[in-house]
Amino acid sequence: MAGEFDHSDFSVVVKQRAAPPKPWRWEIYRAGRSSPIRYSTDYFDSMSLARKTGQVALRLLLSEYQTE
Repeated sequence: MAGEFDHSDFSVVVKQRAAPPKPWRWEIYRAGRSSPIRYSTDYFDSMSLARKTGQVALRLLLSEYQTE
């Protein structure tokens, strides 16, 4: 699987999925998929906070798949 795995295939997207005051959540997508592979269960009051926590979640996800 290491040959097929590329960290650049993954990205964080922030979407408005609820009504204010906390409408934002992060979603992690993998290239070639139209649905997220992970997403936040919490909603955030700002896009920037959602993006920041999504980036942390992405780093944690990718650390599970470290290539040698």
